[in-house]
Amino acid sequence: MQRCAATGFRFRFLMVGLIVLAASWGSGAENAKTAAQTFKNVQVLKEISADELVPAMQFITASLGVECDFCHVRDAFDKDDKPPKKTARRMMRMMEAINSNNFGQQRAVTCFTCHRGSLTPLSIPMLDIGASYVSEFLAKPAASHSELPPADQVLQNYVDAIGGEAAISKISSRLEKGSVSFGAGPAFPVEILTKNPGKRIMMIHLAAGDSSTAFDGEKGWSSDPGSPIREMHASDFEGARLDADLQFAIHLKQRFQEIRTVKAEKLGDRDVFLLFASNPGQPPLELYLDRETGLLLRELRFASSPLGLNPTILELADYKEQDGVRVPGRISINRPNRRLDIRISQLEQNVPIDDAIFEHK
Repeated sequence: MQRCAATGFRFRFLMVGLIVLAASWGSGAENAKTAAQTFKNVQVLKEISADELVPAMQFITASLGVECDFCHVRDAFDKDDKPPKKTARRMMRMMEAINSNNFGQQRAVTCFTCHRGSLTPLSIPMLDIGASYVSEFLAKPAASHSELPPADQVLQNYVDAIGGEAAISKISSRLEKGSVSFGAGPAFPVEILTKNPGKRIMMIHLAAGDSSTAFDGEKGWSSDPGSPIREMHASDFEGARLDADLQFAIHLKQRFQEIRTVKAEKLGDRDVFLLFASNPGQPPLELYLDRETGLLLRELRFASSPLGLNPTILELADYKEQDGVRVPGRISINRPNRRLDIRISQLEQNVPIDDAIFEHK
């Protein structure tokens, strides 16, 4: 993660750059190598692909509530000078043994199972933690809830609420401008450009220069001021595809083999239906839809890593109509240890966007 010199504020955007590793990320052949073949002094996660190592480190930092330099020597990540790095290796081996001996090698026990965002493992349940429902999804078979509306009906209400299939289908591009804040600290100008089929870039105009995250439908990249361009990790591709889909509401049934209504509950002061959208062998996309308006209020999704699932929560609010389609005017992106609040003040649709903007600078 980078520090913005002009503001003295710790930049926490998209923890993709958790560690700057000695090897460069480049061709598909490089990414096909194991972590041990690509990076120096990898002792536990040797056999995972090189592309999976940083997401695994992301999972550790999120689970313990620490930063990269808690275990690593900055700019010399292969060194073993810090005792916590050796402890982390022992803990990973312990976790592997527990899951192998007791849970058929499933990731039933992870770093977060004990740490819950704290450096010191917690022995008392924290009642204020909003636990996700993914454990319920994985542990229980699909149940029949006759009192709940079928998922098809809830999704149709969502499509109708934002303008209907015909209007949604006509949107080919979208330009959004506004501001973004990172919890504490000042807000910065932001631009989000989205174009069919499935291309998107978000550019944050920081005092030290632009920070960009882009996806072209097949691969992605990000850049921060004063840092080299970084390739998007494969575990983040599915989330990027969802964000870049201008017809997300009408494509849900195509993207997921099973969609079911799980329960009715409260989200703040709103009554909502919770839907699971899933594909075999993958955690569900969780959708919270307003019972009264039909609008999508929350989306919870997970990016897989060798050590566990990295969650992302999108909170959607302040929907405004443009060209017959309602679009959220406020988007909050929540990940462990970081939050982005985006407020859209200008929206244009079906405007020309050059494909070159989604490519590496």
